[in-house]
Amino acid sequence: MPDDKVDSLSDFMRIISGLREAWAIPDHKELWFRGEKRNHDTPLRPKVYRPGKGRPLRPIPELLKIENELYEDFQRCATQLCNENIPGGDWDWDSYFLMQHHGAPTRLLDWSDGALMALHFALRDEANDHPQDALVYVLEPYRLKDRIEALPEIDPVKSRWKAYVQKHPSHDLSEDEWECSYLPGDEEDIAELPMPRVPLVMEFPQITRRVAAQRSRFIVFGTAPEWLAEELGRPDSSLRMVTVDADSISKIRMELRDSGVTESVIFPDLDGLGREIKQRWEDRM
Repeated sequence: MPDDKVDSLSDFMRIISGLREAWAIPDHKELWFRGEKRNHDTPLRPKVYRPGKGRPLRPIPELLKIENELYEDFQRCATQLCNENIPGGDWDWDSYFLMQHHGAPTRLLDWSDGALMALHFALRDEANDHPQDALVYVLEPYRLKDRIEALPEIDPVKSRWKAYVQKHPSHDLSEDEWECSYLPGDEEDIAELPMPRVPLVMEFPQITRRVAAQRSRFIVFGTAPEWLAEELGRPDSSLRMVTVDADSISKIRMELRDSGVTESVIFPDLDGLGREIKQRWEDRM
């Protein structure tokens, strides 16, 4: 797997353009991007599947149980705290996205359809005195989605969901919304409707200003924490990794600011502005 290394914003965009051309992506379709640190212990995993430093990963059923308890607590408490105008729709999914977006652990992995947004996230917390290489993952989401949905294990997921809907008519569920199999559930639900193993590429509304500002996209994981990292190693993978040279991070941060990509743009609130001012202070020390 080639590991393209860049030392400038223009070099980064050249690599992205080259990937779009190599993958023959039509102009109207998007690539997805995710920024991470080189020393990330669990690359391409959501928070639920990241054990504490030096600790083993707990059994998956135990993690799913804990996640569901936290999810139910979040749903119980979040409604009265939602100042945004959340569109009327599916609160089960909307609350799960909000839970992820405000820092709680979920099986959702954040992406963005903005390359510079992901680059900013890869560099935003890097120390100036001891910088390390940063990573930006580039995803061709349409090919990945088609590959996942063509897997033989997806048809049983859809069949189990259909049987679950028919068994629970009072829940007012749709037989077409099999993706709901990925939502957190209690032990009884999971026994009846087992969590799928493979991840799911999601499409969802931009339900808050922050979600829109970050051009957020999501992949929701099933029970295989390593699935996407293993996808990166496939010869025909729909994922590529771009490395940002550590010695060039300060310069690229400046280039991002000149391009209008800053903390207060990505986090359009006073906290985001405060962090942006702090970063500017640190860059001058």
